[in-house]
Amino acid sequence: MGEFENMFKAILFSRGIPLTIYVVNNLNEEVVVKVKGNRVESTEFASDIDLFSVPAGKADFLTLIPEQTGLVPYIFTELSCSTAPSEGNVVVYALMFEKEEVIADLEIKDTNVHTPDTDKMSYVRWW
Repeated sequence: MGEFENMFKAILFSRGIPLTIYVVNNLNEEVVVKVKGNRVESTEFASDIDLFSVPAGKADFLTLIPEQTGLVPYIFTELSCSTAPSEGNVVVYALMFEKEEVIADLEIKDTNVHTPDTDKMSYVRWW
C-alpha cells in the first residue's frame, strides 16, 4: 500500500467514513427509502436520518457524511410504496470505502413498511 493511500485512509477514519445507501428499484412502482440510525442493532428508538424516493425502474443513492448527519454505529433502511407493486424487487446496497454489502433484496407487493423487524434486511455497522 502506497504512502498516499495510507494518508487518504487516515484522513477518512479521522473524520468518519462516508456511507452510501444505493438503491436499485426494479419494482413497477416508486419506492420510498427512509434511512435510520441507532446506537444498538435494533429498530426500537431508532432515529430518522434522511428520506428519499426512487422511481420505478431507476436507481438512486444517498451518501451519509458523519460531519453532516452525525455518527451512530447502526444504520438500516425502511422501504415502502404508496401503491402496491405487482412485479419486481428492490435491492439496497451499503457502500463504504472498500466494502459493498447487500442489506436488502425484497419483492414488495404491498404498501406496508418493510424493516429488519418484518423482512430479511440487514443492519450496517458504520463504525
